Amino acid sequence: MRVTALTIRWTPWRFVTAFGVVSLLSDVVYEGARSVIGPYLATFGASATVVGLVTGAGEATALAGRLATGPLADRTRAYWPLVLVGYAVTMVAVPTLGLTTALWLAAALFVAERAGKAIRGPARDVMLSNAAAAVGRGKGFAVHEALDQAGGVAGPLLVAAVLAATAHNYRPAFLALAVPAVAAMLLLLWLRAG
Repeated sequence: MRVTALTIRWTPWRFVTAFGVVSLLSDVVYEGARSVIGPYLATFGASATVVGLVTGAGEATALAGRLATGPLADRTRAYWPLVLVGYAVTMVAVPTLGLTTALWLAAALFVAERAGKAIRGPARDVMLSNAAAAVGRGKGFAVHEALDQAGGVAGPLLVAAVLAATAHNYRPAFLALAVPAVAAMLLLLWLRAG
């Protein structure tokens, strides 16, 4: 069933639910990373000021970047390409944090992850809004947000469990986030092809 001119071929509930699962998996990835980014940067010798500057730059990128990507999504109607690129940036940047050996690289990857959020956010919200219109925007966004928040809780718990099991070794914790990252990208590609 074609829902809108945005090339959404799934039924509205299936689309909203599947996108919610993508958000759940991606939240596991980036909320897991955000939960330990300060202590991780400290392992490279970062002071509290540097951690604050890096995380502040990341959040500024995520928020201010939408001022550019929102109008870009409207102007080009390239919703799927923006969503795919935005998620891909995040899903690559976070596990790669586990391979870093320098503070500047870890900081750049963290800011890149936040840029991924800025790239995908407006385009994803347009698609969700259009799909949710057919089932009730309140209900549609409630289901999506519930799944999203579940991932936001699961991510830090996963990272904490890996850190506990590995004597606080950050490398396996970040690399473990590659599993939900790959799952999120595969589901997103399946959703796009659907």
